[in-house]
Amino acid sequence: MTATIHEKSQIARELEIKVDEAELQKAFDEAYKTMRPRLSLPGFRPGKAPLGLVKKMHGDAIEGDTLEKLAQDKFREAAEEYKIEPLGAPVMTDLHRHPGDGAHFKIMYEIAPAIEIKDFSGIEIEKKLLTITDTDVADRIERLRFGLAEREPAAKVEDAQTIVKIEMRELDAEEGREPGISERTEIYLADPEIIPELKQAIVGLEVGATVAIELPHRKREQGTDLMKEGIGSVEVTVHEAQRVILPALDEALIKKISEDKFSTEDELRNEIRTGLEQSAAKKSEEDLEEQIVAKLMDLHPFEVPRTISNAILGQMIEEREQENVRRGFPATYGVDDAQFRQQYQPIADARAKWMLLREKLIESEGIEVTDEDLEKLAEEESAKYGVAKENLLKYYHKHESISNRIVSDKLGARLREKVKIIA
Repeated sequence: MTATIHEKSQIARELEIKVDEAELQKAFDEAYKTMRPRLSLPGFRPGKAPLGLVKKMHGDAIEGDTLEKLAQDKFREAAEEYKIEPLGAPVMTDLHRHPGDGAHFKIMYEIAPAIEIKDFSGIEIEKKLLTITDTDVADRIERLRFGLAEREPAAKVEDAQTIVKIEMRELDAEEGREPGISERTEIYLADPEIIPELKQAIVGLEVGATVAIELPHRKREQGTDLMKEGIGSVEVTVHEAQRVILPALDEALIKKISEDKFSTEDELRNEIRTGLEQSAAKKSEEDLEEQIVAKLMDLHPFEVPRTISNAILGQMIEEREQENVRRGFPATYGVDDAQFRQQYQPIADARAKWMLLREKLIESEGIEVTDEDLEKLAEEESAKYGVAKENLLKYYHKHESISNRIVSDKLGARLREKVKIIA
């Protein structure tokens, strides 16, 4: 066997393997020796058919399978000899048998890119500050009231203060694809996340009624690779309706919401505002981290393995389908696999790039999880949740997610120390 590695790009490699005739014939002989006893041919007892007849009737299949197995075995041998560490599953791109002159195989694979961490100290990052308004506080109170609301069956959807169970079916599915049909999904029409067109179409309907409506979505422009905003037709059927009766925002409700900590509306609003401001501060920190990540990725250009980004795209498609169901749409509504992959390839590439860069930054900064880190976290969370420290430590040592969390926190702190934050 001879093996040659061809560099196709920074991360793409092609391994070409040549096997001489003697080695190939030896592999064929072993295959026939193994398969012949298992074959039953008319007029012969099992395993007693002449080898020539076996080759004539089953030779192509046996030798074809042998070639593929030989290619896999030789790739493993070459990977061990040349210390090849492929990302994902290698792909056979060529397999040729040359009668009297052996065979050759070509196998494509990707490797992790070489990443050299550059000095990023002093990079300027603007920290965005989020402001909480009275409307934000009012929206949160409405959500709390909804959580404690009563429901009563309704024969008609009188207004948005109604929970409906609906089923949706596509009316304009692309040719060759079955129309998507959702499971029966419960939605609250007063929820701000509900698409206005859907809400408007349902209000006024009686239970059992069906209506055809047009909803916005993105689709490919015919004859091009461009994505554009479009309109899709769906049929909506209302199967159940429940009128929502919101409780009055009185002292009794305020005490119930606050677990007897407050009794006036002003006290409740102030508490809610404080909580929202804390969430806004956290969101501001997350935005800061996203900006740092973006700057670091700009500073470190390298080719992203499609093996990784394609796996991420698959996860994104699953998440989109789950979101469709949550919002009351058919799982596949507006989701064409090829179109989705083309549209979101840049996002998947960015996520894959950060995943690889993050690993290199952790290595470069010498970040690791120590017993002291786990002890400190256990002490903090023991006091916070009222769980014995020893029990928490046992849990932490068994679950890698805890270590990943500590590493992420350490990396985030290290990055903040190095960049220049402008408020």
